[in-house]
Amino acid sequence: MIDPPRDYSVYDMSWVGPSASLISTVTDLNRFFGMLLAGEIVGPSSLAQMQRTVPVVSQEGKTIDYCLGLHPMEGPGQGTFWGHGPHGLGWWGAIHDPCRRQAADVRRGEPQRWNKLDSSGKPQSHPIDDALATLYRVAMYG
Repeated sequence: MIDPPRDYSVYDMSWVGPSASLISTVTDLNRFFGMLLAGEIVGPSSLAQMQRTVPVVSQEGKTIDYCLGLHPMEGPGQGTFWGHGPHGLGWWGAIHDPCRRQAADVRRGEPQRWNKLDSSGKPQSHPIDDALATLYRVAMYG
């Protein structure tokens, strides 16, 4: 816990567009993804559009699959988790399709990007990237 607690609703996250205009709890984040993928927020055709991927180049220069507000994460033979993040002040949430397992990571609001840039401005790998990838893999697939 942060002591004293901070009010993160006062941060101006407009620099990342509407994707960071959410103030929530881990419980609500998990409930939202569960309801979204169970078809309780949007209809089947809208959800199918949200899960239709297109290739996008990430800030690390890697081609990733991206959708309308969702990001698929897959493990070999493990199925797909759908979620979003981490961007902005450090959060990530995902749920296994079809809603069998959920995971969320909310960091304390410290700067999200710890990677140093090379001479071309490309972020370089940092040990915490591998640690987070391991955390997400264990959280998602056990």
